[in-house]
Order: sequence, then structure tokens, then C-alpha cells
Amino acid sequence: MSSVVLHIKESVGKFLLKSRLMQLKRKKQLVNLHEAKTICIVYSVTSQEAFRTVKTMVKDLTTKQRQVMALGFINRKSIPNYCVAANAGYYFNLSDLNWYGGPKNDYIKELINKQFDILIDLTLEDVFVLQYVSGLSRSKLKVGRYSKIHENYFDLMINLKKTATLEDFIDHVLHYLIILKRK
Repeated sequence: MSSVVLHIKESVGKFLLKSRLMQLKRKKQLVNLHEAKTICIVYSVTSQEAFRTVKTMVKDLTTKQRQVMALGFINRKSIPNYCVAANAGYYFNLSDLNWYGGPKNDYIKELINKQFDILIDLTLEDVFVLQYVSGLSRSKLKVGRYSKIHENYFDLMINLKKTATLEDFIDHVLHYLIILKRK
């Protein structure tokens, strides 16, 4: 595909996301990790190691009082067997995206409209469809990596070193969610 066509697709996607963000109405609220009853973790499945790391995080955070679910994006046309076999979250891929890179999958659209207590975006690099999901989520508290372009998406942003690993990011997110206090 030519770079001109890709540029047009990206521009349309960013324009639609920006216009939908301006229309978004949600109830923002500071939610401490211990108070949260529902958590959604959004991430890019870049490797089996990343998958295992997030799977462990989901298991560790899940309690009788707290539901935790993971939404993983795989940047290819098929979902790896380790995601399918583990039955540890919901995974989507390039086939689930529309022409401008937004989700066309009904489950993902429903998830965006669900009001989780906390949404945690664990992407370490910019992935448009995950920015779309996180940005338009109706979650009470949205947490993610600091970036100038994320200022309209997240309520709490963690500034990471360029060398930070997924594990480092998770440690920082959990640390701040534990010490967070309501006004």
C-alpha cells in the first residue's frame, strides 16, 4: 500500500478519534486499586513473554471482589496459539479493524462503552487501535504511559524511561494505584 494511502487512512482515523473524544461523556473518578471492583487491561501482544506477563498480572489482581479482564491486540492477521489455548482474555488482530484502523468488532465496541472502575493501558509504544479503545473508554479512571498525545486519553499517566520494560511499567502503575487516595 502506498504511503499516501496510509497517510490518508491515519489522518482519517485520528480525525474521527479526536471528534469522538470531544463527544465522550464519562464520569471521571479517582479509584484506588483496593477499591476497584472491575479492571480492564489493554495491551499489545508483542511476544509470548508479554502475554505471560499480563496473564500473571490479571491472575494476581483478580479476587472474589474484583473482576479483571485483558484485551490484547496482535498486530498481524492471525492470533497465536498461545493466546487461544490459554483462554486468558480477549484477543483481536488486524482482521478486526476497519479501513482506518479502528475496531469493527462488536465485542470491542461493547467493551469501550462499559464503565470499568479502572482501565490500564500497558502499551509501551503507540498503537492506534489501542489509543482508540483507551481514549473512548467510559472507564472511571484511565491509566497509561505518558506521551503528549495521550493527554486527552488518560487521567493518570506514568512517565517511563525509554529503556523501561513491561514489568517496570506494571510495577509503576500498581504502585501509584495503591497509593492513590480520593479527595
